[in-house]
Amino acid sequence: MKIIYFWLLIFVFLSACKDKTPSSGSDVEACGVKDPIRNLSWLKNKIDEAKDENQENILTVTMVTVREKQVINYYLSYMSCIGCVSYNCDGTPFDMGSLTDAERMAYQKNIWGDSKERVVLWPQK
Repeated sequence: MKIIYFWLLIFVFLSACKDKTPSSGSDVEACGVKDPIRNLSWLKNKIDEAKDENQENILTVTMVTVREKQVINYYLSYMSCIGCVSYNCDGTPFDMGSLTDAERMAYQKNIWGDSKERVVLWPQK
């Protein structure tokens, strides 16, 4: 009987765990479009460039909100700067210099933390 309770507890625990990362890019809306990896041409081009250079496995693309605007961060794991390559929704570079120190710290924390502000666009599951 204890074995049954044990397995039931394990089953309940595993079924309660939810992945915060969307199951596919088509589930995500960012910058006013669904599936931003395919529907933001500048972002699609960036992802395609990473694929062409065999870097898609070390690439992370996240989206966070800064000053009520969505910002997309592009990070290759060999880069040493967190949040340095970021873009506005139109594909223009995001100017981190315009942020206060507190905003910059919050921005970087949101990019890498488990914040509800962070949405992982790439890698897709």
